[in-house]
Amino acid sequence: MTFRTIVAASLLAISLPSFAADIASISRLEAGPGNVLFVADWKTARIHAIELPPAAHRAAGESFNILDLESLLSRQLGGARITVEDMATRQGTGEVYVAVSYGPAKAPALFAVTSDGKARRIDLRAATETSIALREAPTTNAAFWKETPERSFTVTDMKWRDGELFVAGLSNQEFASTLRRIRFPFAGSESVTSVEIFHGGHNLVETRAPVRAMSFANLGGQPYLVAAYTCTPLVLIPLSELKDHAHIRGKTVAELGYGNTPADMISYSVTANGKTTDLLMLVNFNRVSNIIPISELEAANERPGIEKQVPFGQIAGLNVMQAPLAGVLRIDNLDDQSFVMIRRELEKDQLQMVSMGKDLSFRLTDHVSEYAFPDFSFKGKAFQIENIKPRQDVLLKAEGFPDLIKSAD
Repeated sequence: MTFRTIVAASLLAISLPSFAADIASISRLEAGPGNVLFVADWKTARIHAIELPPAAHRAAGESFNILDLESLLSRQLGGARITVEDMATRQGTGEVYVAVSYGPAKAPALFAVTSDGKARRIDLRAATETSIALREAPTTNAAFWKETPERSFTVTDMKWRDGELFVAGLSNQEFASTLRRIRFPFAGSESVTSVEIFHGGHNLVETRAPVRAMSFANLGGQPYLVAAYTCTPLVLIPLSELKDHAHIRGKTVAELGYGNTPADMISYSVTANGKTTDLLMLVNFNRVSNIIPISELEAANERPGIEKQVPFGQIAGLNVMQAPLAGVLRIDNLDDQSFVMIRRELEKDQLQMVSMGKDLSFRLTDHVSEYAFPDFSFKGKAFQIENIKPRQDVLLKAEGFPDLIKSAD
């Protein structure tokens, strides 16, 4: 048994104090150890650790095909219009937790959604939890563009790693862009580091714009935080530099496109032909998604960082692939084979929760092509039989249309 396994096992046995949760808002979610779900509450500047009830283990291979998520959740909130705040998968259970805000007061609500199309609302006030107040949290009543509270950026992303919760967002300090490290169980210990970066597209050293999406990567045998910022610098930060009261400068290794806000970033692996490739998936609100090989980050980390202007509109620093995931608001690993995501399906204007295979990165039923016509036949088409049909058969089964699988004859 490894040290990490021992730590994880001990955390599974933790029983959180029986305090009723008092959650005024939800900006981000993150699944923690065992039955713990972390909830970021920007209105009170606290991180809550909610204790979830035990859930049955789920075998891999189930698919999500919820094509009207908005109605599924809204009808449990009196028909109110909802805004999706975040999503987190409870690994091994098939449960996906969705945080929304609703109504004029933007009240928070939390749901557990399963692949059978059911949603169970979590009674936040009945949940047992423990929480920690965030030091140096923003206190101003200022609003961006006269609408979005600055305090709502107190937590812009959260990720769990090896007994610690990493929290990105703003502080009330002069150098407001902040990364926090919080040990769990909460014991009042919190490391607060301010971060500056050089933004090549803006030709500017920036100290306030926060990390919008982040993940981790091991580069050269050392752990790094990989951070994506608005408009879209990609930055590497050694975890060893994230110390309390430190002010550090992240290494900008790429510019991935102007006029964009990153939506989410996750790490994952794909195995093909006996070879496993480690990757990051960066989904964006204003651009298609980026598939970033860890090998590219390793190579970029060996080079000098970007410290001069990147011409407007250019992609610089990394060779990244694109994935057709427009409209994705949040994404997570469902299991080793699949992603699960909440998206706004643009053509039909529907809020959906759907899964997608990691090796294919698209959903067949999003498209009408030559293959979709009822009288299309694979007969005599060797290339399509060898390369296209096997993939289509997998997708049709996963997306709920096994009856549309065609014969090769």
